[in-house]
Formats: sequence, C-alpha cells, structure tokens
Amino acid sequence: MAFTEEGHDAAFNELRSIFPNATYKQIVDSIQQNALFIFGQDWRKLEEIKLHLKGTPFQIKVWETLLQVPVGGLTTYSDLAKKSGHTGASRAVGTAVGNNPVAFLIPCHRVIKSTGEIGQYHWGSVRKNAIIGWEASRMHFKK
Repeated sequence: MAFTEEGHDAAFNELRSIFPNATYKQIVDSIQQNALFIFGQDWRKLEEIKLHLKGTPFQIKVWETLLQVPVGGLTTYSDLAKKSGHTGASRAVGTAVGNNPVAFLIPCHRVIKSTGEIGQYHWGSVRKNAIIGWEASRMHFKK
C-alpha cells in the first residue's frame, strides 16, 4: 500500500520492481477489505491484515515497533530507537522508518523529531501533516 502522484501504472510498475517474481491478480478479498476498513473505522482489524515485508531484521524490528504507536499518537526517532531495542541508533532508525514500504498501515507518519518538528515523510511532508491531523481529529470525535 502506497501513495502515488503518478497514477496506477507507475505504482504497479514500482511494485513489480520490488517483487519481480510475483504473480499478480486484481481481486477483491477479505484481506483487502480489512485493510480498507481501517480508513473508516479503527485499527482493530490490523491483526487480520497479512503483509509480506522485504527488509533487514533491523528494519523489520523498527516497523514492528511502529505498530505499537497508538492511533492519534506520536513518537520520536530516539524513543522509537529505545523501544525497538536500539538505544542511541536514532539515525539508523530514521533510515529504517524512511524505507518503510507500506504507507499508513505501518504508521511511520507518527514519528517526529525530538524538537517537535514533523520531519520528512516517504510520501511527502504535506501528506504526513494531513494524516497526523486526520488521526488526531478522529480521536477527538471518538471521545
């Protein structure tokens, strides 16, 4: 799952370059519907979503730790480094966060600088700000 400004064909070609030996079929199934469900509801169905991630053990650990950041919450690179068992490796954690291949489901948008600045985002800082704001507003209205 990713954001693109280039359209369906460019996004599909990027996916094929990452997984060149995969067979692709366009279908609608329960796994896909569970992934889409979180946009309108909450994250309770996240455990029912299956992802095949391609990354180093370090990256996978950082991405798993990102899943612990609650909806509407934020964390810093240094806090994420500590929680993932890599205290002092903030820059390496930042690189792993930036290499997250799955937009939104692995919430790298919830990581900010320790100064409070939003920082960079794989899919653009405007989109990162919008997602953070959208999540915060959804949490506000659920109260």
